[in-house]
Formats: sequence, C-alpha cells, structure tokens
Amino acid sequence: MWDDFVAQQIRRTNRNLLILGTALLAIIATVVTFTWRDVYNFLLGPFPAQPSDLAAIWNPDQSMRYYLKVQGEKSYPTGMQVVDAHNKANVRAVVVALVVGKRLLLVKTPVDNHQLEFKGTLMAMPPQVQKGAVQKAELENPDLKGAFLPYMLDATGYRTSDNILPAIFGFLITGAGFFLVVLPLSRMAKPEKHPLFSKLEKYGQLQDVRARIDSEMRGEGGGEKFGPLRITTNWLINATTYKTDIMSTRDILWAYPKVTKHYTNGIPTGKTYSAIVRDAKGQSLEISGKKDSVPKLLESLRNRMPWILVGYTKELDALWQKEKPRFFQLMEQRRSTPSMAPR
Repeated sequence: MWDDFVAQQIRRTNRNLLILGTALLAIIATVVTFTWRDVYNFLLGPFPAQPSDLAAIWNPDQSMRYYLKVQGEKSYPTGMQVVDAHNKANVRAVVVALVVGKRLLLVKTPVDNHQLEFKGTLMAMPPQVQKGAVQKAELENPDLKGAFLPYMLDATGYRTSDNILPAIFGFLITGAGFFLVVLPLSRMAKPEKHPLFSKLEKYGQLQDVRARIDSEMRGEGGGEKFGPLRITTNWLINATTYKTDIMSTRDILWAYPKVTKHYTNGIPTGKTYSAIVRDAKGQSLEISGKKDSVPKLLESLRNRMPWILVGYTKELDALWQKEKPRFFQLMEQRRSTPSMAPR
C-alpha cells in the first residue's frame, strides 16, 4: 500500500478500531475474572447436586457451584412464610424442609405444591429462619438435631432481570469487541477491499484519485480545517477517530446546520451542533462541530462552491428522501446558472 494520505487514514482508523475492540475485550475479561463464580453458575447452572455434595458444603459463599438442582425424597412445611412488607396477606414465598439423603435442606420457594425437585441458589440461613424453623423443629423433635444442613436453597428465581440484563449487556460488549478486532484485521489482510477505496473509485481510477488527494493535501498544507474536517480545492475530507469520509467538492449540492437537543428524564441537558453535507452521488455526511464553527463551515462551503444550497427546508428534505432524481434535477438546473457554475 502506498504511503499516501488515503493509506495513512486507513492505517489510522484500523489502528483505532483495533485499540477500541481490544479495550472492550479487556474490560470484559477483567469483569469476568473478578466475577467468574457468578458467570460460571449463570452460564452452566443449575448443577445437579447429590446428597453427598450437599453434605460436603459448609459455607455457601465458598462453594464454586451455588446454582443447584436438588432432588429430594419428601418435603415438609415449616410454617414459615415470606410476606409483602406492605400487605402481610400477600405471601411471596414459603419455607419447606426437603429430605435429601439423611439430611434436611430448607428451601425458600414461591409455592408449596409438595414438589420434590428445586432449582435455586445456596444462601446463608437468616437468623429468623434458624430460630423459627431449625431450633423449633429440634425442640419439638430432638432426633432432628444436626439433621438440617447449615444453609438453605433460594428457589424463588435466579435468572431474573437483575442478572439477565447485565449478562445481555456483557454479551453485546463482547460481540462488539470481537467485531472491532476482526474488522481492522481483515482490512489489514486485504487492504484493497477497504470500503473507502470503493467510494473513491466513483471519482476515477483509484491510484490517480489517491495521488490527486495526496498532492492537494501536501500542496495546500492539509487544507482548511474545521475540527476533523479538511477542505481542499477539490476534496472534502472528514477524518474522525474510526472512519474517514471523502467527497468531491464539485459533487456537493446541499448543506445545512443541525442542532440536536439532549434530555435526561425530561430535563434539557445540552445541545450538540453539526453540519449535514449531501452530494450528487447520494452520500450524506454529518460533521460535528461547535456552535460557532458550524456557521463558519457552511460559509466556507458557500464561498468555495457558490452553486450549493445552504439551509434546511422540509420540502428539500422530502425531495432528498423520496425523490432524489427530482432533487438532482433541480440542483443541476441551479449549477447550470452561469453565476453558480463550478470553477
């Protein structure tokens, strides 16, 4: 690949995409490292647990596998209920004693329908459950002393919005990270397939177009600058962090300012400013800028290209969106006016 301006832009954007993708993957890897136990159980659980497995667990917070599927032999109501704090008549869950082997496992479940298989997470036994279920049962039946496992199973629901939404977000970030790594690597492997080249081919033989752009950038000291935008005699180049767009100034037909208002919870939090530039090939560019720089950019475009329309109307936008041939015809009529003709 040549060491011209276009090649430099392609290398720059490839590098930035690769850095961003690697950073996203590094963030996900760090999060997974520190939350590996939760990730492991969320993705691979529930794990079948035999009575011997349960008997070997003393601290539920130390067990690698805490999202379990437990099959019991019998279950007994303990009389304990979890009720709504604002409506005690609304029973949210009950606590049952499940016989597993020679031990008893307390299970918090939404309903007591005498089921014998539960899926849930291990949790420390709250003091009120220890007192209201375990100690009470041991006092009423001394043979049960030591029969209860020192923890309980919460079977009221594990994969809920509390962890499903973060998991979906994590998967999306991981997918984006892989995409942003693979994309620049594939472009590096086959630089001739870069999408910028296909756009430049619309203006003539690719090597010739690249040479002309490079010559103007060098000869005009990088062109007139508006943030990431550079304007030379024949080219408009918008070189943002991850993408470079190039338009021929002779093809530009319409430009207008755009103001975007931002709200948080219905409260205005600020505005962003940009210029929309559209050309005879149907391309559109949105060029971000500051409040005072956007009018200066539009004025520069008007001075360089007196045939273009500057300003927004709903009628023009409707033509652009739905009737481009008619839009181009109107612009061609404007360009054919002697005072408007490109120099």
